[in-house]
Amino acid sequence: MGIAVFFVLTLVVAGIIAYPLLPGRAAKQSVPAVTDRDIDRAVDNLRRGRSRGGHFCPACGRTYQAEDLFCVRCGHALPGDKVISTGPACPSCGAEIHKGDQFCAKCGHRTGAGEAA
Repeated sequence: MGIAVFFVLTLVVAGIIAYPLLPGRAAKQSVPAVTDRDIDRAVDNLRRGRSRGGHFCPACGRTYQAEDLFCVRCGHALPGDKVISTGPACPSCGAEIHKGDQFCAKCGHRTGAGEAA
């Protein structure tokens, strides 16, 4: 009797392990595919932003000001020549910080809620 229970439990465990690997199961668990419509919509949004003179972070897509050196959302270095402006200062580099910025746009220093002016 004990061997039969062991055999049944072994089959159940093997089934649990093998079930996700069955043909057709992997496709249902994968990330949904991006459609052509999704791509066209994203390209249109980028073109509209560019036509308005907007700048977008290459890493996360958040808009940034022309003088920014680093993205305020993800801290990624931004392309192009920048000019440092004045205003409430970053504790690390002294550059302007806007309300809600999580990172300094000039040096990439994490500002935190208490440091932003």
